[in-house]
Amino acid sequence: MKAYNEYMNKIKVSSTLHQRLVSRTDSARSKRCSIMIKRYVAAFACLALVLLGVFTMPKLIQHNVTPIPGDNPRVLQPSADTSTPDASSKYALVFNKAEEQLANDIGIPGHFWQELTADELNTVFPGLTDTHTVTAAANFQTDENGVALFNIDAHIVSASGFKTYIQIAPDKVIVDYRLEGETKTSDVLGTAVTAGYFETKPNSKGFRNVIYFAAFKLSDVAYYVELGGAEAEKEALKNEISELIGLLIEGGAADLDVFHPVVPELREDQLSLDEARADADYGAYLPTTLPDGFVFEDALRYINQEHNALHVNWTKGMGYINWRVSLLDDNDKTRITSVADTKNYDLTLYPIPRADSVPDELREIVNDPIFLADELTLEAVQARTYEVSDSGDELSPRMRFSVLFGDILVELSIKGASSEVMFDILQQIIK
Repeated sequence: MKAYNEYMNKIKVSSTLHQRLVSRTDSARSKRCSIMIKRYVAAFACLALVLLGVFTMPKLIQHNVTPIPGDNPRVLQPSADTSTPDASSKYALVFNKAEEQLANDIGIPGHFWQELTADELNTVFPGLTDTHTVTAAANFQTDENGVALFNIDAHIVSASGFKTYIQIAPDKVIVDYRLEGETKTSDVLGTAVTAGYFETKPNSKGFRNVIYFAAFKLSDVAYYVELGGAEAEKEALKNEISELIGLLIEGGAADLDVFHPVVPELREDQLSLDEARADADYGAYLPTTLPDGFVFEDALRYINQEHNALHVNWTKGMGYINWRVSLLDDNDKTRITSVADTKNYDLTLYPIPRADSVPDELREIVNDPIFLADELTLEAVQARTYEVSDSGDELSPRMRFSVLFGDILVELSIKGASSEVMFDILQQIIK
């Protein structure tokens, strides 16, 4: 997610709407969207000093690391040691020290995906499926020139339980780091492999995580492999990734012509407010009036394999009304609450910081409860309204909740409008 922190390439939207889309999509409603976005943000980095030049990452899969509380994965610690090949590994690698790079958002035009079948897995990962559990998805892009494979996003689990992320792409891959100083490569069965590592800052207990990664090419197919864990396991992690890279190279280049994709319904349209209101599916669930001073900013109608929604944004200075309409998803049903069950939504019961005051089992529903339209009361909306004073921000009412009209879900994120005004606006839709 969430979160879209969100993802369209050809559509020109304001930074405000883009931020709204991203924050909404990284919620628990859609694991795939949130995963995609997180990986995009981390993966599309500066193109200067990249490891293997340009390759594109399809899903925003986070580094495969179990975070240690207090870690900051964006801050690297200086190291006096130079990584050297591990003699216990059959395929020893030299791991170069790396720096992480902050990345810009990026999208795949006409993006869609399909999970790999057992036959496709055997073809793309020859020999690896005999010794590891492999799951993967192929990401495609479509435009006026047709459909093309963007990349393959895979997760590999070894018999010892290590979980490795692998990305395979035609020709090139993009990395989100740069290597320090002179880069050393390793020869693995005649293939040049450039490997690296980066470390998180120690937490309050002095522990840190380490992430090992490597990139190489077989024929015209580019590979990126990533594995992380606690620093105490670094020797086992280095051996694991070295052995896995050796198996990939032994198996030979993946056959990327094995796929026969079928393009699903896709839509990514920026709309005017009149066009949004005229939308046959969701237009009737937009507000007919807005609080004084709020002006229309953006509207986006999007459809992919997991989402079919209309997103509209209004702004007033530093305030905003973020309005998302979609069909109720199975994942959303756990957030539906009765107005009588105040523990599920009344923010006066949970002082800030809510990370400390909200019980774990109620965290999701308290964060964004769903009220049935015919049960919604002014008192419930008031219970969702709070004010905070952030540095550089203005003190104004804020609220976040959702309302269910039959099977249509309206999700609201608001700053700068009163609970009374928003309740009246919602009553117009209910009527």
